[in-house]
Amino acid sequence: MSASLRRADFAAGAPYRPGLPPGVYEARATAAVPRIVRLDTACLIGLAERGPVNTPVPVESFADFTRLFGGAVAGLKLPQAVRAFFAEGGRRCIAIRCMDHRNARTARFVLPGVTVRGATPARRAVRIAARNPGSWGNRMLLRLSARRRALPLQRDFGWITPEGGGAPVWRRRWLAPAHRGLPGTTLRLPGTLGGVRSWHVAHVSAVEPAGRGTVRLTLTPEPPPGFRQAASATGTEEILLSLAITLDGQVVESWEEAGLHADHPRYLLRLLGRRAASEMLLPPPVNGSDPETEAGSPDRIWGGPEDPTGSEFLRPSALHRNAWLYPGAELLAAPDGLLAAGADLPPVRQGRDAAETTRRHHFLEPAGITPSHLAGDGDHRFLVFANRPAALDALGEWDSKQPFSPAALIVLPDLLHPAPAEPAAPDPTPEPGAPCFGACIPPAVTIARPVLDYRWLGEDLDDLRDTQAAVVSACEAHGARIALLDLPPRLTPGEIGAWRRALASDRAALYAPWLLAADARDPRAAPVVLPPACVAAGIAARVEIASHPWSAPANQALRSAFGVADDPGLPDAGFLHEERVDVIRPTERGLMLLGSRTTSLDRDWTHISVRRLVDWLKLQIAKDLEWAPFEPNNHVLWAGLVRAATQRLRAVFDAGGLAGRTAREAYFARCDVTTTPLNARDNGQVILLVGVAPAVPAEFIVFRLVRAGLGAALEAEG
Repeated sequence: MSASLRRADFAAGAPYRPGLPPGVYEARATAAVPRIVRLDTACLIGLAERGPVNTPVPVESFADFTRLFGGAVAGLKLPQAVRAFFAEGGRRCIAIRCMDHRNARTARFVLPGVTVRGATPARRAVRIAARNPGSWGNRMLLRLSARRRALPLQRDFGWITPEGGGAPVWRRRWLAPAHRGLPGTTLRLPGTLGGVRSWHVAHVSAVEPAGRGTVRLTLTPEPPPGFRQAASATGTEEILLSLAITLDGQVVESWEEAGLHADHPRYLLRLLGRRAASEMLLPPPVNGSDPETEAGSPDRIWGGPEDPTGSEFLRPSALHRNAWLYPGAELLAAPDGLLAAGADLPPVRQGRDAAETTRRHHFLEPAGITPSHLAGDGDHRFLVFANRPAALDALGEWDSKQPFSPAALIVLPDLLHPAPAEPAAPDPTPEPGAPCFGACIPPAVTIARPVLDYRWLGEDLDDLRDTQAAVVSACEAHGARIALLDLPPRLTPGEIGAWRRALASDRAALYAPWLLAADARDPRAAPVVLPPACVAAGIAARVEIASHPWSAPANQALRSAFGVADDPGLPDAGFLHEERVDVIRPTERGLMLLGSRTTSLDRDWTHISVRRLVDWLKLQIAKDLEWAPFEPNNHVLWAGLVRAATQRLRAVFDAGGLAGRTAREAYFARCDVTTTPLNARDNGQVILLVGVAPAVPAEFIVFRLVRAGLGAALEAEG
């Protein structure tokens, strides 16, 4: 009896616990713990050496960023900003690369030693391109090699139905081991042709079970008579490809055991062409493009979203998706493979950065139409990043997939590149035999890396202010993001006040001054100038991880910078504080971020902590009430909404996030006929009114949560 009771109890869902005496036990379902919304994810938008364009890419370390976007390059602020964000204690950030995509160029290669079988002479070359635009592709080196493996075959005969239909025909077939008989396999059969020893190359076009661990293979094209003897099959070879991709002298990707025919399960170009890991958040097509077409979804033709990821460095031509790559004699005879070097590309096929034409508006505008760098190569189309939404709009794809960790902090470190300071005069070279005073330090080794010149980013300050205002407007329209902005150096006090008033918003914060940090390329090199907003984003993430989202991201020591850049016209900290510019200053504890204010003119929204508290409550309570849209709109639902919201508000009050001596002074939640009138109920809405008194200031901030429609999620307003 006890065993049957335990079996019934286990079947009901209660776990069996050894050691319990026989009896009947009540199985109680464990209440689901609501997930907590986090606001420590920052989005950094700017210039990178490589990587997908206008596509959000989550990275969780600076090593992840360098693997996908390249390392620090002179002329780019984004790599240094990402490095500073993680050095300050950030957990995760979203990196988005922007550029003038129309005028950029992508490096385009021809795979050596293989041709497209059956193509016209103009299309026989196997075209392949760098994964994304930029001069970085010119530093790649591709090594293609062929591997030959013996494949024992035996002659067989049988009736075969032609592919186009019709009467079956008597054809020769071949028996092979079942584990080796794959469709699309490329074979090389020895034989004689005209009395001369030769080779016949064919691919497996059909596979049928033959029993006893073998399969019947149909070869296309069919071997001629001189290759049909049973003895000629003993030297049959299976041909596979290997491709190694080298960048800056290091092998970054290697693709082994790849097939040459499109029917092969490991067709080389399909392996490369599938969506890369950095493109998993590629936003959906715009302008109503059909996702099944090449222009609508860049990598749909190479595989679905459930398939493994492809190459991060190469993108094949769309014309080769159903091709047969025919191996040449030179490739088969080269034990170390054949090389294709980006340095040897003609100028028309070299990659190029659009440093001369990229402007600030490219950070906020869609990528546009397919770039013109395919002109002159129109017969060999590549799938490129075209018609991509604007960077901030593309973030919606991330928010939809990560609703509990939305992109809440927006930073654009490349909006401004201040003019570099005049280099110090080098020390005079000592004469031969002169004594060396002090430590004789050998000169630093110079690292040869590209330099991208974006001097236009420091010319027009009016354009900079307009662009920052557009970023703030986008954050206000979204309703759950804060723009962290860099105050330009060398402004007078009057210009600083006008700048702050032009950006007045409870969703914007200004930071000054610019900082000095070690060069990520070479710590022994001269320090780089670092924008302060990325440091503030890392501090905000650090404070939230250690405490709460509503904790003020201020009074924190910097970990990523060792000094402030020279700005003789910068006013004192008191003036900047009154102008609501968050200042970083040297203290006895090192560099400290001393401010945490928005640029808003409204006293209720002076502090970033207040803005983040209300943002967090709106998101968190909306997630807590996701069950509400499926309930009848009556007093039972209203009471449930109030009860759930009150529990969340009480937890914030107990954690010290709200002002007031009692709960009644700190918050309220109300949902009744006064908040949800008859016309709202007729429209399927229920309105929950929530009021909180943030710790600073102590006045109530009121917002609403609206349910619209039976199946719609709760919509936050406030």
